[in-house]
Amino acid sequence: MTINKHTIIYAEDDLDDLFLVKQAFEKHDHIQVVHAPDGRKALRTLEEMLSENFLPCLVILDINMPVMNGRETLQAIRAHPQLQRLSVVLFTTSNNPADAEFAQRMEATFITKPIDFSDLENIARMFVDKCNFEINKLSMN
Repeated sequence: MTINKHTIIYAEDDLDDLFLVKQAFEKHDHIQVVHAPDGRKALRTLEEMLSENFLPCLVILDINMPVMNGRETLQAIRAHPQLQRLSVVLFTTSNNPADAEFAQRMEATFITKPIDFSDLENIARMFVDKCNFEINKLSMN
C-alpha cells in the first residue's frame, strides 16, 4: 500500500469551512484536498483509494456532520484493518474536553478550528508537516 503525501481527505459539511481550509492550503500547491460532505462519503472515498492501492497521508474529520459524524467515522477507520493506522485529525468548532479525550483514546489529533485565517494557515502548514512525517515514518520501516 502506498501513502500519497500529496492527498488529504477532508470530511466537512460546512462549505464555508471547506472554502477557508482549501484557501489555507493554496500555499501548498502540491497538496490535493479531497472533500467528503460526511463521514460515510469519506469512508467510501478511502475504500476507493484502497482499491487503487493508495491511501491519503491524512484524514481530517469535522465532528458534527450529517449522515455519519466524525466520531463514528474515526471509530470505523480504527476498526478497519487496512485503514486503522491512518493519521487522523478531528478538526472541529468543539472545545468540549470529552471530544479531546475521545480523540486521544482513538489515537487521533484534536484541533479546534481557529477564528483567525492566519491561524488556519499555520494549521494547514502543520497538516502538511504531519503528512511529511507520516511518509518519512513509513520509509524508515
